[in-house]
Amino acid sequence: MHTRPTAGQATTEYVAAIALIAVVLALAAPAVGAPSIGRAVVAQLERALCVVGLDICDAQMAAAAGLAPCPLRTDVTGHEVSATAFSIEVGHRWTLTVTPNSDGTVSVMRTASGMGGVSAGFGGDVSLGPVAVDLGGQAGARARIQGAYGWTFPDQAAADEFLDSALKELRTDRWPQAWVSVEGSGEVSAMVGAALGGPVKERLDLVGLTGSGHGAIGARLVHDGNVVTVYGRVASDGPELSRPLLPSIGRGREEWLAEYTFGPDGPRELAFRHVVPGDRDSVQTEVVARLGLRDPANAAVARPLLDVRFPWGERDRARIAAVADRIVSHGTIERTVSSVADGSRGISGSVRGGTKFGAAFKRIAVHRSLVEASARAGGFERRRLDCQAPSR
Repeated sequence: MHTRPTAGQATTEYVAAIALIAVVLALAAPAVGAPSIGRAVVAQLERALCVVGLDICDAQMAAAAGLAPCPLRTDVTGHEVSATAFSIEVGHRWTLTVTPNSDGTVSVMRTASGMGGVSAGFGGDVSLGPVAVDLGGQAGARARIQGAYGWTFPDQAAADEFLDSALKELRTDRWPQAWVSVEGSGEVSAMVGAALGGPVKERLDLVGLTGSGHGAIGARLVHDGNVVTVYGRVASDGPELSRPLLPSIGRGREEWLAEYTFGPDGPRELAFRHVVPGDRDSVQTEVVARLGLRDPANAAVARPLLDVRFPWGERDRARIAAVADRIVSHGTIERTVSSVADGSRGISGSVRGGTKFGAAFKRIAVHRSLVEASARAGGFERRRLDCQAPSR
């Protein structure tokens, strides 16, 4: 008597058979002079494997599951400048972020911010003839106002045209922004290090170990539909080892973000983000948990939290936990892992002649590439194969 195989066994055997055929075709097609046929067949078989595995295979499936496109890679460039006099510090930061997405679109963001604060230092000198080595530290508190504009282009060619011309002469009639945001933040920081001094008390910072904490509240307006997102962010940065004209080394930036989105028709979405650095800031993992508020049942669970004044704190732990449980059962949880290459370089120094004057400059260059992505939607974890960069 023969027993029938279970559904699970049949699925496993089917997947194994498809995988074997894919390997044979991948090896055989180039040998007979038809590599394009082999690639096309293998691509279709890979999709079949994806569907059988209940993963997310393309942009259409991602949209049906309520998932946003994945950022395939991100390039952040810009600069940061600061100056200090009489313990008063001022500065500005400018960045440009370009992100090709898994659905073929390209996002571009330009940010500009101004900063003001106070700082105080401590330490002493070790003299070696005409040269002195300063050992000490510095602590500071700063406030920052930041504005940002964002654009979304249908493909890389349109984004390249914008980047080649629009940033030199920004014309909002030809390049209207998709969204605009404003943010206010506070920061505290501390640094210990060593600097090389001269006979007139000029200093060149040699090495420093820094750490900082940030808190921010902001709002973003999407022009299409007048959709508003208000958010609060808390972050810790460092410890980070900095050296003149060399990339900094450190743990990286860990960030927690809460977002509430609404439009003229009412609440849209509640989202929580957590970004964690790893492997000395060469890897970054981001988890985004979302709950759609157009569903009346979801909105009812979230209402006690939304009725509390923003930002939320320790007193709201029970309300946040209720929303988190609802997200697990009826929302989406997206996870991306990216490699990070930080080529930012900076230099700083100061002159003291009764009064201290200092300046610092940093050129920002950060590249991130998507390594893997997954999403929990429909009650179980699914790989996001739609987020893989297209093969060439």
